[in-house]
Amino acid sequence: MRKIVTAVSAAALSLSMLASAVPALAVTGYDSAYAGESAFVNISPGQTLNFQVFFANTGSTTWTRGTGTQVDLAACLEDKVTCNAQDASEASWNSGWLSTTRYASTVQTTTAPGALGTFSYNIAAPANATNGTYRFNGDLVLSSTGEKIHPEGYYQDATVGNGTGGGSATITSLTPNSGTSSGGTSVVIGGSGFVCTPAFPSVSFGGTNASVTSCGSTSVTAVSPAHAPGAVTVTLTNSGATASNGLTYTFQDTSNPTFTALAVSAGLATVTFSEPVCRTIASTNPSTDWQVNNVSAATTDAVTGDSIPVCTAARDNGVTTATLQLATPMPNGAFVEATLLASAGNTNTRIVDAAGNPASAPQSRQATATAPESTPPTITSVTGAVGSTTITVNFSEPVYCTGFPFDATDITLDDNNAATTDPVATAAGTNLCGTSPTTADTSFSVTLNSALPADRQYTVTLTPEANEIQDIVGNDLASPSSVLFTTGAADFTPPTIVDARMSANGGTSDFTEAGDAFTLTFSEVMTDTDEIGTITIQDQDGTVLTLDCVTANVTCVWNTAKNMVTITLAVTTAAPVAPAAGAGTTPGMQIPFNVTTLTGTSFTDTQGNAVNVLGSSDRLVDFE
Repeated sequence: MRKIVTAVSAAALSLSMLASAVPALAVTGYDSAYAGESAFVNISPGQTLNFQVFFANTGSTTWTRGTGTQVDLAACLEDKVTCNAQDASEASWNSGWLSTTRYASTVQTTTAPGALGTFSYNIAAPANATNGTYRFNGDLVLSSTGEKIHPEGYYQDATVGNGTGGGSATITSLTPNSGTSSGGTSVVIGGSGFVCTPAFPSVSFGGTNASVTSCGSTSVTAVSPAHAPGAVTVTLTNSGATASNGLTYTFQDTSNPTFTALAVSAGLATVTFSEPVCRTIASTNPSTDWQVNNVSAATTDAVTGDSIPVCTAARDNGVTTATLQLATPMPNGAFVEATLLASAGNTNTRIVDAAGNPASAPQSRQATATAPESTPPTITSVTGAVGSTTITVNFSEPVYCTGFPFDATDITLDDNNAATTDPVATAAGTNLCGTSPTTADTSFSVTLNSALPADRQYTVTLTPEANEIQDIVGNDLASPSSVLFTTGAADFTPPTIVDARMSANGGTSDFTEAGDAFTLTFSEVMTDTDEIGTITIQDQDGTVLTLDCVTANVTCVWNTAKNMVTITLAVTTAAPVAPAAGAGTTPGMQIPFNVTTLTGTSFTDTQGNAVNVLGSSDRLVDFE
């Protein structure tokens, strides 16, 4: 079979053209025609790369993944006849295949007759792979039986070493260094040592091969593949050589969130989005974003509030489901239509996803209103760390509070031991109870007058009056409501760094320019006080840099979970910042570098234990 390195489009494969070249069907209702494949690859031991091959469905049955009509790309032996089997020399290259003898099923959920099916799979060269060319033979089979649909002798080659090209290349720039997650961005890779004959170098974006369109000794142009949003490492590999150094490329999320579902019960509407969303500004007038119509009565209802939260700086607090508070309850059985209104152009610019993409609008969804549920909320548990002066009360469903006193008059802790002094509730905690159905939550916190001791069991009792604690449809929490709460053992285990990585860098190999940033993720929740403290780092040639969040040569921002901090250079600095020790042979702080010390009250867990930096599983900051 002739190797085709560029996949042809579905439009170029008319069913009539394909039908003239295929023999009788091997499996009744099923047939296929080879349509193209990705390029053969040069690969290094330990490296993972991707193969793709395209087949047209020229039969009469739709290929549907996950059903009895699923079609797989099966492995075949070198004789290209024996399939559902893999040669021993390639068996150890399995990287997420369907099985030891099946590479992949269709990427598409359904492939109708006349359409192209894409089969994508990864190969991982073993660390001990010897030089040579490894051939991955295959053919399409019916998944349920293993019968070959149309034998064609497909194969793709991966070459380790022994090429005629030069040594490893060095890449120094990516222009641009970001693009859409749908791929298709033309990226110019600058560097040295690029070898263009007898074959163009291969370019990997996080393990997925790109299409190389032009090549020169210092510049290669590649078209980025589709990839999930996020940062990946780009490498370039000359024919027969090992991979180059890596630079970071960021796949950006450019898709707009959509309004996908609606449910209505009495005075509330529940709306669902395709991905988490938050608000760029507080909802002071929700009717500018939402319109709800009682279609059955030909009336429009005002929306008085919604529960979409205001975005944090990182936009990491989005929700996929939110409630709308209606001014007039919808009668049971009413046919209701809710519309997300456009605030500018054809989008709602106030409601955005984590990447800042505005919601697609206007969009409408319909639902039949149901009677409100009548089951009252209950307390499911109480939580609180030893040594903390806060407890959190958790409920079976979201609740909100109106006039409930967060003190000992209506919240008590009793260990049933007259010889001990129980903590006393004094006020609401930082996790406030919402004051309306749209701000309801499944928990709220309570501040105590003393710290929680270790190994103690309390009966926690709430005694709200009518309407003081309700679920979103107005059912009262029973009064009194009690639950047992047992404090844990004292914690003396220090937290550790479990992940350290660069999160922003202008394509250079040092940490010196304003805007360069790295993240540290910890094994547990941290204190995150205003006095964050200092971070000392040291590169491989001994240069030391002290980063001080308080005096602002860096900014330090914690995530919502309080277990990850992002440290960003606020100033450009090519030399160590005092207090510093040591002088490296290379100017500036080179990447990778180690975190050597963390000081300050923020770098302690909730029990006051300082971070064990030296005992951490990962404190080397690098591109990952």
